[in-house]
Amino acid sequence: MYRMIQLESLIPETLPGVALFIKHGDNHVLYKDPKLSFTQGDKERLLDNNVKHLFVKAAEMSTYNQYVEANLPLLLGDDSIEPELKQNMLYQASVNYVQEIFDSPAIAIKQNVDRCRNLIKHILKDVMNSNGVMPALSSLVDHNAYTYVHSVQVATYSISLHIKEFDLGRDELMDVGMGSLFHDYGKVYVPKELLDKPGKLSPSEFLEVKKHPVYGYSTLRDLKIFTPVALGIVKHHHEKENGSGYPDGLSSYDIARSSKITAIADVFSALTTNRSYRQALSKESALEIMYGEMDGSFDLQYLNTFKETLH
Repeated sequence: MYRMIQLESLIPETLPGVALFIKHGDNHVLYKDPKLSFTQGDKERLLDNNVKHLFVKAAEMSTYNQYVEANLPLLLGDDSIEPELKQNMLYQASVNYVQEIFDSPAIAIKQNVDRCRNLIKHILKDVMNSNGVMPALSSLVDHNAYTYVHSVQVATYSISLHIKEFDLGRDELMDVGMGSLFHDYGKVYVPKELLDKPGKLSPSEFLEVKKHPVYGYSTLRDLKIFTPVALGIVKHHHEKENGSGYPDGLSSYDIARSSKITAIADVFSALTTNRSYRQALSKESALEIMYGEMDGSFDLQYLNTFKETLH
């Protein structure tokens, strides 16, 4: 199994010992042996041939992810790199890391909590300094498994809406970022065939999928590294204003504002991302559903603000 990486995220002469592959049709062909250096000439030749992505074996992704995370400050501070490309690199790195964490035992989160927080710090800085993140987040859709892309999108949208709606300190925004990044962590305990089922779920199958907020909340609570705000997001991001949500059937004032906002980010991301059972909707179509068919699900003040942030 291979994972895609962005060519622009590679700094010549610094790459750690991982093999790099190029995709030809359905095959992955070795481009660089892990014992050989990746030079500026290599990078320029690949770019001249319109190669924008390389591939790394899944077993070596942890090494590659740590390399990218260590070099992110340098990459994001490089004025020679276009702002849009920096965003793409940041969010692609975030998705790759989320995939690594979700595919590992839960204890890996506790062992790598500082790495989680550093990624949230980079996302937070980008949201605060950028005019918009939609293009960068949308560019992730075609290249990664849904759950990991979705987690990064929801965290970014949620942070953005919190900044727009409230005057929060950095620590509070970090809590929001951590909670929204891991809001769907409980899905690692749901059978994959249910999550990827192309047709409609049966009542019993849907009941199993609906357990994921409690699965995630229980697991992350037991790690004792997540704050009540973050854990509340994980448990209550499927609650609805009219009380028809789950797992606790909370309504209106009983739902924490951070959970209400993450619920909006969650549904918008889900609707605008390709799924196994349907194509992604435009942002206009997604908002039409959220205001129409899903009337009563969301806090209208927050939904209206979110709509404004998308323009």
